[in-house]
Amino acid sequence: MAIRGPFLFCILALFGLLACTGTTDAAIKPSHYSIFNRSSFPSGFIFGSGSSAYQSEGAAFKDGRGPSIWDTFVRDHPEKIADRSTGDVADDFYHRYKEDIKLMKKVGLDSFRFSLSWSRILPKGKVSGGVNPLGVKFYNNLINELLANGLKPFVTLFHFDLPQALEDEYGGFLSPKILKDYVDYVDFCFKTFGDRVKLWVTMNEPNGFIMNAYSTGIFPPGRCSNYLGNCTSGDSATEPYVAAHHLLLCHGEVNKLYKQKYQTALSWLFIYPEGFREFLVYVKEKYNNPIIYVNENGMADNGSVPLKVGVNDKLRIIYLDGHLKYLLKAMKNGVNVKAYYVWSFLDDFEWDSGYTARFGLTYVDFKNNLTRHLKDSAFWFKRFLLN
Repeated sequence: MAIRGPFLFCILALFGLLACTGTTDAAIKPSHYSIFNRSSFPSGFIFGSGSSAYQSEGAAFKDGRGPSIWDTFVRDHPEKIADRSTGDVADDFYHRYKEDIKLMKKVGLDSFRFSLSWSRILPKGKVSGGVNPLGVKFYNNLINELLANGLKPFVTLFHFDLPQALEDEYGGFLSPKILKDYVDYVDFCFKTFGDRVKLWVTMNEPNGFIMNAYSTGIFPPGRCSNYLGNCTSGDSATEPYVAAHHLLLCHGEVNKLYKQKYQTALSWLFIYPEGFREFLVYVKEKYNNPIIYVNENGMADNGSVPLKVGVNDKLRIIYLDGHLKYLLKAMKNGVNVKAYYVWSFLDDFEWDSGYTARFGLTYVDFKNNLTRHLKDSAFWFKRFLLN
């Protein structure tokens, strides 16, 4: 069946992870050039990069934003963050988004995927608790700036950062009460931003969120059985299923809401590019060849490397080159992929890894005023996108 109009997705993110250890076009040597490029892909194929609110925005306690479960977690359990850091400042994307969008345009991206901070828009988690106009203004400005620079906004509605107010009131996703509050929040976002945003993701990596938050306890709210980790409460045998049930109900209700009211006419993986094609072909054959947007695909460097080493990220170039080649092979096998987003555009706060892992195309100097430096991989991707 053909799908018309905007799309709403909840897609498994595809990652590759490997810890390992020039910021001009001249720094890219001929061996870095790919034998294929944008022109090898169908017309209209979208190339982008992504981020999430808590990992990049900063301004955690500014302009009326309410706390999320991550704000609480990093303070109550600093031992669960590899370097005991927080996302209070992160990349300061909240104040520097225009600068970063210029870099995205320089690289030649078609689209930018970002998430909305639920508690920046609704500090108490509920529409009835009041809307934060400054939060809405920020996202309106961000969306408008992206469009003004020719980038499509691709919005994730929930990326692990539940408002702390809802966790305190009824236990977040452990309660069926989450359904109404989530649908109300999403309905507000559709009404407020939907005139310009045509691509939405309901929830990022739902399986990863459930397992890390309610089984192992390494993500907030940090619940697990005592024998599994340093958790103060939880039941790893039952709570993941309860939370997953409510999360899936939320996703289903939001899909129904969108279609009825607004729609017009993995766990971490090692580097194995061939597996990318194999997985995509599997999805095609198992699920009747659905439309696929690859929301996240990237690899990590050691977060402690200095600038001169960090920008010279040859392994990331090899990684991207390999995965794009096998993505193209999957498409030639009939897989219906419409877009590919590199994770991430900026080095950012990587959840329980803190700042010890760098995924970005852009090196962020966290010790020197958050200065941005495009890595060699960014210039490689720029040449790829320029055909």
